[in-house]
Amino acid sequence: DRQKNIYRLPHESDKKFAAARKKENIFRQIATVISAPGDATIWTFDNETVAAWLNRTNPKFFENIAAYDKLAMRTCELGSAILLPEDLAADAEFDVEAYVTAEFAKCIGRTEEDAFINGNGEDKPCGFVQDALVGVYTKEITYDDVIKLYFSQDKEYRRNGVWMMSDETALKLRTIKDADGNYLWNQHDNTILGKPVYISEYMPSEQAGARPIAFGDFSYYWIVDRMPFVMRRLNEIFMISQQIGFLGYEFLDAKLVRPEAIRVLEITE
Repeated sequence: DRQKNIYRLPHESDKKFAAARKKENIFRQIATVISAPGDATIWTFDNETVAAWLNRTNPKFFENIAAYDKLAMRTCELGSAILLPEDLAADAEFDVEAYVTAEFAKCIGRTEEDAFINGNGEDKPCGFVQDALVGVYTKEITYDDVIKLYFSQDKEYRRNGVWMMSDETALKLRTIKDADGNYLWNQHDNTILGKPVYISEYMPSEQAGARPIAFGDFSYYWIVDRMPFVMRRLNEIFMISQQIGFLGYEFLDAKLVRPEAIRVLEITE
């Protein structure tokens, strides 16, 4: 039973792990992260926030607030394992805590990022790529296509919008110019049309059927942490090889709660 002999990281170690995982996973920097302890399915809503000047004629304006469809947030389990030589783990000069925490954060953070982009929702979160709306269809990425993708997005989501693409796509966009020889990419602050660009190695490449560029407000991608990160030390199973094992688990789910908040460019045949 994997629930036996597992424990939460001490408070300070957990803070270090969370900070390192955030550094490794750009979604934990731009998405909305929520803590909702428990392992049962929960239902959540994405509401349109409104404001109005109140007077005696409209004191109940909030009665007309519309809620989006309710969304099911499940509990997906992500695990990782690390092996260390016994001699190294016993060395007083070697910081086991720092090493194990950093390695778990790197492996788990990057695996999360892949799922948050490409996940199919089966035993892993739903990636935003499959749920986002298509803003532009094209056979090959051009200067005009990127401009069209930007303006295909509603002004509400352009306000805090960011770009996301792979390193390969970013390289291409860095070289694209308009008819007057002006670069699309601002080399001074790494922005396109004044909006920051985030690079992920897990974004699709430019090929038929792929969606290599995304633009929008990624705060509408929700990450729900269902349980704190837990770890288990394995001594006996690797004793013959004179190694010590560490298993780490986290429990979460994630989903794009408002598909229109992110627009993608799709490559056609």
